[in-house]
Amino acid sequence: MNRLLTATLLLSMTVTGCSTGGETQPPPRPKTTVGQPFEVLAGGGRDALAQRALDTDLTGMVDDLEVAPDGTAYLLVSADGKARIERIRPDGTHATIALQDAADTGRQLAVGPDGSVYVDLFRGDEKKDAIWRIRPDDSRQPVIGYNAGAALRGNRSIGVFGGLTVDPQGRLVFAVEVSTKGGAGVLIRRLEADGSVRTIAGRPTKFRDLDAARDATRAAIHPPASGKALDWGTTAAMHLRELGAQPDGTIVAATSDIASVGTTRTILTVTPTGSMREITGSALDGLAVAPAPFTPEGGVQQLGRLQAGVSAADGLLTVTTVTESGAPPSGGRYDWAGEHTEGQRAVLDAARGLAVRVIQPDGSVMTGAFGARSALHGGYLYVVVRDLTAGHMLLGRVKIPA
Repeated sequence: MNRLLTATLLLSMTVTGCSTGGETQPPPRPKTTVGQPFEVLAGGGRDALAQRALDTDLTGMVDDLEVAPDGTAYLLVSADGKARIERIRPDGTHATIALQDAADTGRQLAVGPDGSVYVDLFRGDEKKDAIWRIRPDDSRQPVIGYNAGAALRGNRSIGVFGGLTVDPQGRLVFAVEVSTKGGAGVLIRRLEADGSVRTIAGRPTKFRDLDAARDATRAAIHPPASGKALDWGTTAAMHLRELGAQPDGTIVAATSDIASVGTTRTILTVTPTGSMREITGSALDGLAVAPAPFTPEGGVQQLGRLQAGVSAADGLLTVTTVTESGAPPSGGRYDWAGEHTEGQRAVLDAARGLAVRVIQPDGSVMTGAFGARSALHGGYLYVVVRDLTAGHMLLGRVKIPA
């Protein structure tokens, strides 16, 4: 989510012959289609443990995608009740980072300026929920939550974690559900260098009855009237599953009102000075997707039907939306262009995804691609596309027009 190097990864192709019945046959040539240029960075191969990213077979459900300052991409993937991290370096190498054997699911990850990876591991028991830090040397420890030691002192009300990110100063920022004498709710907190925890947004709320709780939850997806983040009344019936950080230290949060009929989501920001504002509206129909990528579609307040997935970098935001009108003729994807192997093309042809909407600094919206997850980095939109039938995935990127 920070600035990255803009080196382009080139796919070199070595043509080798194969013999069948004494006759040498050339290998299949990559297919080229007319459409949106898509540079594949990983996937489409046959070996899940291949060291070369373009030879690997990426499978499972992708829960998060982050790109580090040096251009390394990290995919948080779950399969068979276990979580793992797939690491794709700019030099085209691939590695799988195994997580704790006892972990049931990993819900979000973040990457710090020093290359440390933070991941929320949930083990089916909120008392054992923790955010772990994996350093570049592969040493790891819980930094907040279960078994985190000093980081938990004075914060025994900590419950289930939500989204997480790392701010420009390298401090972990996370959402967490808390229960106190003053009420219950979801807070955005920051882990300071000395191990203390500071609340930067949110205030738990107490209710007289269930109807009042529902009303408060619906209101909590919007900023408080004062515009101050610490006045933001929250409830335990809402979600903050996604957080992001801008270069100026502004925290971006995707909220979810789970008490309403049909989940409504909004995007809120918390500035370093403690003010809070709402970026998106909460329209139920939202903006129609343009027939071509990166075409202006309207203003951010018209954006509706938001889903999980938010990324922030260089003044841009991305969110994913459900799209029921105005979708491209192919439905759920733009046509991808470029030289792709047979394995990559098989995934691309079968892939469908949510619309990845790019929000520009002036508030205008355009659809960049369709995918399962996305991230911004160095002028590129990184996208994970997934074959919904076979479960194979590709990591690729498209250039964002200047």
